[in-house]
Amino acid sequence: MNIEAFADSTRIAHLGWTLIHSVWQIALVSAGLLLALRILRNSSARVRYVVSVSALAISLIFPVLTFIQFSTQGESYSLSAYSNLRPAGEFERQYLRTSESAMAEARESAAATDTSTAQGLFSALSKWLNGYLPNLAPIAVLIWVLGVALFSLRLGGGFLQLQKYRTEAAGEVESDWQDSFERLCHCVGVVQTVKILRSALVQTPIAIGIFKPVIIVPASLFLQISPRELETIIAHELVHIRRYDPLVNIAQCVIEALFFYHPAVWWISAQVRREREFAADADVLEIFEDSHVTYARALANLEEIRLRTDQQMPRYATAANGGNFMQRIQRILKIKTEASMANSAWTAGLAFLLTSAFLLAIFSFSSSELVNAQKRSGTRKLAIGFVGIPPLDRTANPPKDSDATARLLIQELKEHKVPAIGFLTGSMVSDGEKLFPVRANIAKLWIDAGFELGLGGFKHIWLYHTPADEYIANIEKNEAVAKQLIGETGSQPRHFSYPYLNTGRTVEDKAKVEAWLASRGYTSVKYTFDNNEWMYSYAYDMARNDNDVNTMKEIREAYLDYMSRMFDHYEAYSQELFGRDIPQTMVLTPSRLITDTADEFFAMAAKRGYTFITIDEAQSDPAYKTKEDFTGEAGISWFERWQMAKGRPLLKEPGVDQTVERIWKEKQVSAKK
Repeated sequence: MNIEAFADSTRIAHLGWTLIHSVWQIALVSAGLLLALRILRNSSARVRYVVSVSALAISLIFPVLTFIQFSTQGESYSLSAYSNLRPAGEFERQYLRTSESAMAEARESAAATDTSTAQGLFSALSKWLNGYLPNLAPIAVLIWVLGVALFSLRLGGGFLQLQKYRTEAAGEVESDWQDSFERLCHCVGVVQTVKILRSALVQTPIAIGIFKPVIIVPASLFLQISPRELETIIAHELVHIRRYDPLVNIAQCVIEALFFYHPAVWWISAQVRREREFAADADVLEIFEDSHVTYARALANLEEIRLRTDQQMPRYATAANGGNFMQRIQRILKIKTEASMANSAWTAGLAFLLTSAFLLAIFSFSSSELVNAQKRSGTRKLAIGFVGIPPLDRTANPPKDSDATARLLIQELKEHKVPAIGFLTGSMVSDGEKLFPVRANIAKLWIDAGFELGLGGFKHIWLYHTPADEYIANIEKNEAVAKQLIGETGSQPRHFSYPYLNTGRTVEDKAKVEAWLASRGYTSVKYTFDNNEWMYSYAYDMARNDNDVNTMKEIREAYLDYMSRMFDHYEAYSQELFGRDIPQTMVLTPSRLITDTADEFFAMAAKRGYTFITIDEAQSDPAYKTKEDFTGEAGISWFERWQMAKGRPLLKEPGVDQTVERIWKEKQVSAKK
């Protein structure tokens, strides 16, 4: 077909007008979806997903119906415009006469009724449309055909890439994981036959295929995250397969290719993907009860891996870390069980009866074994302080996963009922006058979650290397930043943590700082459980940056072993100094290592008989009134200070893992260059 024949084709005219009309039709659909999502903002993700998919389907149906209508009925005013450009055939002349008659009647009606300015403008607009838009139809079709061709090539390339993932560098998983996968398929309710493969090409798990679905998991992921976390990720992909989301996703891609020119289509499609991930997350949390922290941590780890490798999955695959990552993390950590008022009342009544029966059984049960077990449990107490808040490197921009790390740490503390206190380092969030918005918001997460905020220094400096007056001014500057963060309604800071646990060069300097703190109503924290966790956290971050999954796993295991030995160490101090287990205070950094090992660490502490208390409760124990006058360049535990004050030799402290120490020393060497 030559260009002139193409332009003169009736079908082309119909298609061109269909494309032109689709602009306002799809815009109207998107406006309706926006309104519907606003109305349904408190509804389940499944409902919003169905509504979004329906809107995308309607965006396709409207233009199809428009084209059918043009093809069966014609369009009078479009042919009228074409008659100015070329001789009219019999078919066109018939519609031309109809058009001219209709236009004459319209002119007579307009002249007989009103000649207002609004009508004049409308008349001029109608004339412009009738005169020019028909000429645009062939051009619109030509551009559309070229665009669809390009996006179709892109679509085909994506499918080829997925086929490559399925066939190249992919293999069977180990037998124990195959057993776990079959169990997960049963739990999720997948009726199709699904295969699971491990691959060296992908960096995040994906589900591909409709008739023969396959889940492909990065080979490194089996070592990089815990088995429980990986199970939640695999379950997410199985949920997609169970709901035939890959088929919907392909349909989306086809619609995106057909209507590539319309921003509203891309927006609607984005809402579909967003709500699809929210709905899949909700299903995973129903399958794995009380696993929202584990699942959120797994997603955060996946996103970080993606950011480090900078690998983008084709849009035609459903990946576990799809959608708006931060919104998903927030929703997962805030998700609540939905129940009707009737169900809530029924549940409350049942809970009352069960609780009454349980209490009756407890008070009537005379077994000495149970009583003794109660006496043994929870006899040790531990308070934890985090230095510093927010969890950022003071010399770098906020890492992309800092917000997620903060949220996950907060949720872990809530999950394990740890009333921790976080000590603010003001230079991380402010220049001394204005807050840095991104960093400040991360710090505010801690406050908004209800955790206590304490003070460090504005700059994290040693008292040993700083004159006392300058050191006090540094604290005072940090105090002003903390008040900006907290605002008028929040609780003001009550505790101070010495940076590096260093209390100065001389007894006079230490006394001067303590007097200033007391005058402002602050209590300094005396940490009994000092440790080199920060070295492990640094090494862990380095391994994460290099995507060194084996080293990450080694560091996690080495850290937990180290902390177990440190518990032994400081419990021995407690017995030697006081003949009992005094409430202890532990200092930690809010690092990703702490977050990723939280379940194991808190389980370790609970197994050793610890319950978690506040700093105030711990330091109310008489042991903390023990006199000591230690000063010097070091920052050491208060157990060691009290031991030295009594003239006793220090106990041998467990050493840091050699790999961790080597990484730290390499950093020191590179910093001096």
